[in-house]
Amino acid sequence: MSWKRKTTGPRSTADRPLPRSAARLFPSPGASADPLSRWIVPALLIGAVAGLGAVALFGLLHLCTELLLQDIAGFRPYRTSAEGGFRELVPSERPWAVPLVAAGGALVATALALWLAPEARGHGTDAAIAAAHHDPCGMRGRTTVVKLIASALTIGSGGSGGTEGPAAQISAAFGSVIARRTGMSRRQARTALVIGLASGVGAIFQAPLGGALLGAELLYRRETDARVLPKALVAACAGWLVFGACYGFAPVLGRHSADGPGFGAGDFVLIAVTGLLCGLAGRLYTGAFYAVHLRTEERVRSLPARIAAPVAAALFVGVLGLLVPGVLGTGYGLMEALTDRELVAGLPVVLLLAIPLAKIAGTALTVGSGGSGGIFGPCMVVGAGTGALAWRLGEALSLPSAGPLPYVVVGMAACLGPVANAPLGVLVMATEMVADASLLGPGMLAVLCASAVTGRTTLYRSQLERRPRETAEEQDEATESRSGTVHTSNPVPAAARTPVRESGPPPEPKPAPVATGEATVAAGSTTGPAAADPAAEPVVGPTVPSAAQPSPSAPACAPD
Repeated sequence: MSWKRKTTGPRSTADRPLPRSAARLFPSPGASADPLSRWIVPALLIGAVAGLGAVALFGLLHLCTELLLQDIAGFRPYRTSAEGGFRELVPSERPWAVPLVAAGGALVATALALWLAPEARGHGTDAAIAAAHHDPCGMRGRTTVVKLIASALTIGSGGSGGTEGPAAQISAAFGSVIARRTGMSRRQARTALVIGLASGVGAIFQAPLGGALLGAELLYRRETDARVLPKALVAACAGWLVFGACYGFAPVLGRHSADGPGFGAGDFVLIAVTGLLCGLAGRLYTGAFYAVHLRTEERVRSLPARIAAPVAAALFVGVLGLLVPGVLGTGYGLMEALTDRELVAGLPVVLLLAIPLAKIAGTALTVGSGGSGGIFGPCMVVGAGTGALAWRLGEALSLPSAGPLPYVVVGMAACLGPVANAPLGVLVMATEMVADASLLGPGMLAVLCASAVTGRTTLYRSQLERRPRETAEEQDEATESRSGTVHTSNPVPAAARTPVRESGPPPEPKPAPVATGEATVAAGSTTGPAAADPAAEPVVGPTVPSAAQPSPSAPACAPD
């Protein structure tokens, strides 16, 4: 079937070229390679706005938690040092109100997201990855506001979710808007979106280096896009400075003095065991989340059902949170609590075993049913609980000579890094959260052991297997640049330049669609998984989420 792409008609404000003085500060759409100097201004702008988005999310989440969980439900969860000083758990004065508050928050947040921006439902990081691969200019500006409010309501009322997913989607959406407004090419727009994602996550966790590395690793399962790393570093530093100017520069989980004489032989044995256990926990976490998510997508179709599913899940999570600490909200305060030797030594082993299992169930129900929140942070909480459990069991055998802090930190990295296919970024981020670079060595050992268990399990199914080869449009762009062809501000896309067959004998049938780890894409497509390395082993996965589809109201990127 033939089709034509319209190349005429009124131009929107997004298609208007920038003034010449401003255009010099942004990447040129016709350049085959962009110097870092052309990315300084957009990276600083994207990073600063990502930092402001993280500030707004952090402040609104803190407000919703105090108003809904503390004042109405009477429940005071663990709090981190970055949230105004560490505070231990205070049981609810009105336990009957906790499930009702969680359900009420889920009801309002889900209705708001379905009404204004359905792509704001679920976990935002995977939606940002899908948009980067399939439509980097198509993320809508309203997504940032809706995701901000919906996530604060969901998590602040007791839903189990993380802050990095909302922060990633909010900042990535702004990067997409900047790319669209400045007329960037598709390749440049993908870079703008990725550095927005990296700066948002780095700001909310106050881990700029880890956030930048995460941006380079997160798009692909078996490769790293090192080209975005310098720009991501600039953006992540800008976001970290903006967030720190508002809430301080202290590590998220506080600073901790040395607990014990240091590492011995028994510690490294126990670190390796911790890595293996965290690998199993990461696989269980990923499997539980997608079991709920895929079943909900298959069976929940009508609008009332899409609202009812997160509400019913929130009721169950509220009851579960009364029984096991760390389930309600982000659980970041529990991670800091588990670094204390006396507290962990005083908890029953059964409760330490229940903490990661309950967090897995709570997050799968909250976000997998359609609630708005992240799945990155809760996986860290699961790893922290698993690390604390390993330390407690090793303490009974007199294996560790250090306190639980190293085991909690390496557990965070070993549980999340392999399943997110970002081991280096997550490891660096975990050490930045406690400001202790000496844990990088033990962390590498634990991550390697966990990777042997996780195999090809992936938490983000929108990741491509490998970085795609140069598309035809990108080759045209490079050829024009080398030949000195002047790049117009609104050239005719390659698809529009191709003659359209209106009559005559039917064309040869195209090859059957190829199922990849991301989506089912027709062979020969210039973007997406079909352009990946043919040597890569195909991985069967679900279709591309709706958030990755182009927004009908959003102008397309400037053609490459």
